Amino acid sequence: MSKRNANSPAEKHLLPLLRDVAHASTMSLEDWDVTIRLARKAKLLGLIAWRVNERLPLWEQLPKQVCGHLRSAINFSNQRTQAVRFELDAINKALPDHLKVIALKGAAYTLENREFSRGRLPNDVDLLVSASNLKETEEALLAGGWETQVVDAYDQNYYRNWSHELPPMRYPGHALEVDLHHTITPPTSRVRANTEILFKDMKPIANSRYFALHPHDQIIHASIHLFQDSELMGRLRDIVDLDAMIRASAIDPVGGNELLMRAKHHGAERHLWYAMYFCHKWLNTPVPVETEASQPSRLTRTLMDAIFSTGSLPAIQNEKTNPTLVAASIIGSLRYHWLRMPQKMLARHLGHKCLQGFSRRLS
Repeated sequence: MSKRNANSPAEKHLLPLLRDVAHASTMSLEDWDVTIRLARKAKLLGLIAWRVNERLPLWEQLPKQVCGHLRSAINFSNQRTQAVRFELDAINKALPDHLKVIALKGAAYTLENREFSRGRLPNDVDLLVSASNLKETEEALLAGGWETQVVDAYDQNYYRNWSHELPPMRYPGHALEVDLHHTITPPTSRVRANTEILFKDMKPIANSRYFALHPHDQIIHASIHLFQDSELMGRLRDIVDLDAMIRASAIDPVGGNELLMRAKHHGAERHLWYAMYFCHKWLNTPVPVETEASQPSRLTRTLMDAIFSTGSLPAIQNEKTNPTLVAASIIGSLRYHWLRMPQKMLARHLGHKCLQGFSRRLS
C-alpha cells in the first residue's frame, strides 16, 4: 500500500478522527474550525458527532463551540433518518405484499441499524426489484401518488433502455426521491453484476417487509457504485461505508476469500481492489485477502491515486477555480462516461447532452 497524501488538509485531523474518534482529545479549537468544515463538506460531520457523543468523557472535553456544531449535525442527521424511514413506510403501504423489494445502500443501512448509518445524510431511497416485477412496482407507486421527476423524452428513453433504474420518482411534499432499480449496474456498462446471485442470496431485514443484499454483495455494490458509477469527486463517505462493511463481514481470511470469489462472479475484482486499497490507505482498514491478480498497472494505479485523492478528500478550496480540482473533475467525468457506455452510444449521448445544454442557454 502506498503512502498517504500527507499534503491534504483532510489528513491532519479528519482522517485520524474517522480512524479513531479518540483523536478529538488532541485537537485545538483552531483544528476543529477547519475539520468541521471539511467533515460537513464530506457529509461526515454527523457520523463523527455520533461517535463522539457515545463517549461522554470525550464529549465533555470538547470546546462548547464544537459541541454546538456536533449537536446540530446529530439533529440534522436524525431528521434525514426519519425521512428515510417515513419514505420506506409510505412505499410499504403502496406496494402489494407479494412483491419482494431489496433496500439498497443508505436505505438498507438505516433499516439494518448499521453503526455507520448514524449521521448519514441520504438524498434518496434506492430500491431493487426483479425485472419481471419492475412494471408492477412502478405502476403501484404511480397509483399511490409518486410522480416521475424526468419528463424529457430522451432522458425517459435513456433510463428505460440504457440504465439500471427507472427515472427518479417523488411523492409531492416528501423530502426524498425514490430510485427504483432492476439491477445494480447499467446494462451498457463495462461491469454488469450477476443479478441472479443478488436475488438468490438476499437477506430479510428484521421487522420489515424489505430485504438487503448479502453482506458481501453490499460491499461489491458499494465498490462498483464508487469506482464505476461515480465521477470520483467528493466520495470519502463511500470509503467510510466500505471500511465499516469490510470490517464487519470480511475481516478474516475465510470471509475475505468468500468476498473475493463473489466479486469474481460479478466481474468486479478491480473495483473491489480499489475499494480495499483506498480503505486501507485512508482508514487503516485491515485488508482481508490479497488481491494482487486484480490490481491495475503501476501507471493506472498512480493516475487513479492522484485523481481520487484530489477529488474525494475534501479541501477548503473552490472547485471551480482550483485548476487541480478542475482537472480531476474533468478526468473523473470522462472516466465515468467511458465505463458506462460503448463508444458509439457514448458519442450519441454526449452529443445530445451538448445540444440540450446549448439550447437551454439560448432559451
